[in-house]
Amino acid sequence: MKDEIALITGGATGIGAATAQALAARDMRVVVCDINVSAGQRLADEIEGLFIECDVSDFNSVRDAVSACEQTFGTPTYGLLNAGIMTVPAGGDFLPIEAVSLEQFHRITGVNFNGVFHGMKALLPKLKAVGGGAITTTASTAAFGQLAIDPLYSATKHGLVGFVRSVAGANTHSKVRINAICPSVVDTAIVPESFRDPDTIMPPQEMAEAIVDLLLHGRNGEIRAKVAGAEAFVVPPVDVAATGGPRLEGMA
Repeated sequence: MKDEIALITGGATGIGAATAQALAARDMRVVVCDINVSAGQRLADEIEGLFIECDVSDFNSVRDAVSACEQTFGTPTYGLLNAGIMTVPAGGDFLPIEAVSLEQFHRITGVNFNGVFHGMKALLPKLKAVGGGAITTTASTAAFGQLAIDPLYSATKHGLVGFVRSVAGANTHSKVRINAICPSVVDTAIVPESFRDPDTIMPPQEMAEAIVDLLLHGRNGEIRAKVAGAEAFVVPPVDVAATGGPRLEGMA
């Protein structure tokens, strides 16, 4: 895969870094995008890739990162939109929603949801122009239930699953595959201490292998979930009509 190029947001540490290493091990050229300059540059040097400082909450920053990738390596054929944060501070265990500041609200939605929109907006036309590829988004198993410790994190991940399914449906006739991976608890810096159960927490390298498989082989619109020690599995979409829910004119 030495002629293939992958661009990863949130690529300097955690899941993004492990995925960058896994793709580089397959001879892919990897572009690491992150606000963490020191860790990102160090990783890019290690894997003989390219580091680009990028704030995913700013569309211009994402667009410029894609342009810099094109100028140095070429147009990416794979994108992993992985940047994500929690509202709960590192080491914290609970933050009541009424205690969340407006700044915190705009920050988490700006990174977790807007960041994926910005990446999709910047990458999708590029991949279409070169004849196809894949864009995978890192969501979370928090997208399928409640996460009382951080409702905003859960809400952004719920939104990503719906967004990915819908954009994939709108691009059925293109050769770009759009999908998402939903990890359970992974051993990264943003995970609260109360979630660090040694029996259920997942090493980033294990998660990275599941992401690589989805990125390279996943179907358009596919949503996979991954928990520690188990194979990733496909999460089927909900049939709204079958559940007796409301139908709007023109809704499939």
